[in-house]
Amino acid sequence: MFDFIKIFDRGGGIVSIEIIKVIKEAEENADVIKKEAALQAKQIITNANVQALKILDEARENAEFKSSEVLKAAESEGQLLYDGIISDASKECENILKNAEANMDNAASIILERIVKASGNS
Repeated sequence: MFDFIKIFDRGGGIVSIEIIKVIKEAEENADVIKKEAALQAKQIITNANVQALKILDEARENAEFKSSEVLKAAESEGQLLYDGIISDASKECENILKNAEANMDNAASIILERIVKASGNS
């Protein structure tokens, strides 16, 4: 006949060895699947960490570049403002010198006139 060893389950029913082997294989396969899933999960986490670090590095480099560009633009704008102020001050100084020269001629004429009058009256 059959070489089945009869084992009773908890409910009192009969369970064959073949069914037990199938269950055992299924459990072993489940263990293998769990281990593979755990390895895949670890690999996914590792890859995510690598990508996160890469994104952080790129963001840092981008921020440094933008910061540098903003600083260059500010320096350039500052230089333009400085040049404009210096140019305006230079023009104002030239005007003051021209007015001073014109006033010096008038002042010299007035002083000479006073000297001549004072010498003529003596």
